[in-house]
Amino acid sequence: MQRLLVFVVFSLVAAAVRAQLTISGDGAVVQESIGRSVTLTCTYSLTNTYTLREIKWYSLMDGDRESVLVYYPGQSVYTYGLYRNRASLVNTDAAAQVASLRLSNLQFSDNGTYECVVGASSSGSAAPQEASAEIELVALVAPNDPVIDDDFNSVTGNLTLTCTAYTGNPAAFLTWNRDGSPISADRADNITSWRGYLDAQSTISVTASSAQSSTFECVAQHPAFTSAQRASVTLGSPSVSSVSINPSPAPGQSLVELDDIILTCMTQEGIVPQPTYEWRHDGGSLPTSAQAYRNELKIFSAQVEDSGIYTCTASNSFGSDTGDASILITERVDNTPEGQTGSPVGSVVGGVVAALAFLVLVAIVAFAWWRSKERGDYNTAEQSPEEPEAVVSTEPEEEKDEEKLNLMEEKKEEEPEEVKVETQGEGHAEVAKKPDPDQTA
Repeated sequence: MQRLLVFVVFSLVAAAVRAQLTISGDGAVVQESIGRSVTLTCTYSLTNTYTLREIKWYSLMDGDRESVLVYYPGQSVYTYGLYRNRASLVNTDAAAQVASLRLSNLQFSDNGTYECVVGASSSGSAAPQEASAEIELVALVAPNDPVIDDDFNSVTGNLTLTCTAYTGNPAAFLTWNRDGSPISADRADNITSWRGYLDAQSTISVTASSAQSSTFECVAQHPAFTSAQRASVTLGSPSVSSVSINPSPAPGQSLVELDDIILTCMTQEGIVPQPTYEWRHDGGSLPTSAQAYRNELKIFSAQVEDSGIYTCTASNSFGSDTGDASILITERVDNTPEGQTGSPVGSVVGGVVAALAFLVLVAIVAFAWWRSKERGDYNTAEQSPEEPEAVVSTEPEEEKDEEKLNLMEEKKEEEPEEVKVETQGEGHAEVAKKPDPDQTA
């Protein structure tokens, strides 16, 4: 009895301690489309003896605990990593006792689990308290519209229809209807794509012979859709409505040789099994330049002899249908005047190039003339305008030299030569005139 009493008292004390701080929001799932703002609601309750110490938010991704936001009363809110400038608290007033997190511009990478942590301190000697709550955030990504692929086994007569809604988060929910009535799928899968999106697939199998003329509808539902998206196919024989021609000639006109021509066999959409197509030219084989792919026929650099009737036959296990189109290809007319070679466009381009070359040549000649004129004016400016022109003698150089020698000889004969005579007495020289030979005689 005494042990039981101790246990009860201890339990009451522990419950009283835990009651000092409570938190709500644990286990909630929040969904919102990417690009929008989302709020993760987290509230707490404190007794009068406790006050708020801190609020922290963490992202729990792949087992890691990554900080998103930290707040200490009286200080700023700190955000981290990819959440910087996108994460904030709804209310920082401690009296409101709200720790909710708001994320703006929601990204697909925000998808996952978040943890709200609230810490409280006692004004007395009681130990600090801490409580946490985990909230699941689903970043909604709308998948593509559903598409239906068929696989027909001609041996067994079995037709398999597969409906796929690509790249969603979460995966789309797919259901089937046959002629307006729900039917069960044989198999449903969610396949993770390389970027983490989910592809939803659903498959049904039917015996083609027993399902002829039936319409099968795949319905895709998703939280990001405002309404369900649908795709449908009908089991039956293909029907060819027309054969289109591209480029399409005007009424009464023909196509021109060397053009590329595309013929398209237009059939009713949504017919399964998927029809196969056969093309013929005037009931025979196709031109060598023609290539057929599914319901298209391409004729490259068409020639005049490619004119004629082209027939398309679409067929599947339920039947076939035929359509045709007639094309007329004429020779390409050369509008170049007689004696002129090359295309008109080439002639125009050549004329423009020649004119530009002529203008460049004229510019070079003008520049050279201007430079030579500038140099001539500069040399003329260096000379004085009053400087007399030099007189150029026309006499031969030999006559001028001989005349100079004669003048020098005459000058020597007129001037008496001075003779230096040494005297004995005073030790100085006395200068005397050289005696005239005529006078000596």
